Amino acid sequence: MIKDCNSNPLISVVVPVYNTEKFLKKCITSIQTQTYHNLEIILIDDGSTDRSGQIVNEFAERDKRIIVVHKQNGGESNARNIGLKMATGEYITFCDCDDWIDNDMYESMMGILVDGNIDMVAVSWYYDTNLNICEIKNELPVNDKIFGREELLKYIYMRDSYRGFAYIWNKLYKRDILYNKLGELILFDETLQLGGDVLYLAEIALNVKNVKYINRAFYHYNQREDSGCHTKDVGKLRDWIRAYEMVLQRFEEEHIDKNVIDYVKRFLAYHSSNAVEIAIKQEQLTAKKEFQSFMQRYKQEYISLNLQHPERIKRYRDLLTQ
Repeated sequence: MIKDCNSNPLISVVVPVYNTEKFLKKCITSIQTQTYHNLEIILIDDGSTDRSGQIVNEFAERDKRIIVVHKQNGGESNARNIGLKMATGEYITFCDCDDWIDNDMYESMMGILVDGNIDMVAVSWYYDTNLNICEIKNELPVNDKIFGREELLKYIYMRDSYRGFAYIWNKLYKRDILYNKLGELILFDETLQLGGDVLYLAEIALNVKNVKYINRAFYHYNQREDSGCHTKDVGKLRDWIRAYEMVLQRFEEEHIDKNVIDYVKRFLAYHSSNAVEIAIKQEQLTAKKEFQSFMQRYKQEYISLNLQHPERIKRYRDLLTQ
């Protein structure tokens, strides 16, 4: 165990909080009881209307490492940005307020970051539902040595083969990589109702030089039917697609490998197909045509990267003709 002493670097944990009183205590407790003690736990109450605001206050009263901010509702990206601006740690990480983590997650990650002078450590995660807990496994082996940016991007966007890399919350970041070339703190895009984390992870990944992966699940991703990723809101779906378009633009500007860019296009096509299904069910003809135009634009990449999944291709073509 890493002992709590002044020589240990500080980790800032940014947690946006909104109406999750059912899960919040478990989330905060799992951070608070980490075997790595030198933490700055920033809880941003984003205008919760349930008991979440009271719960974070109760935790802060008992633990001086916890900082609480209460604010009007401004969305998850706005809450995360407030946390980022407040964070003073040499290392930064994120946790969602309905999730929880194993108690040695940060100790395991910090041991690698400090010893190897690494920019980012990523770990695998669990997919938690009311019925079971499923450990996420990569279909193909991940480099067990230190690797660089191009390999990281491959792992993030080749999602069928590498499921363990997709999110911002299963990673620990060296503070230096959270700044752009002008020395400005990289923030979440608050104009995106959904997909801000997609764009943020891409921006940070572009700054990475050295990465290490721990092939073990630590983070418990709580799957809820009312979470953002299950939205049926057409406006939010547009933003999700727009986030991937922005990622695509950034990667083209940075001359990222074409194979990675094609996988980003496949994501655009996939999310567009999901949006078409929802628009059809809601009988939103204009939205359906809009999303179908994205499907058509990236049809070639989607089909060529799904040749091993003929059922996906059939579904895709069927949705294009509806």
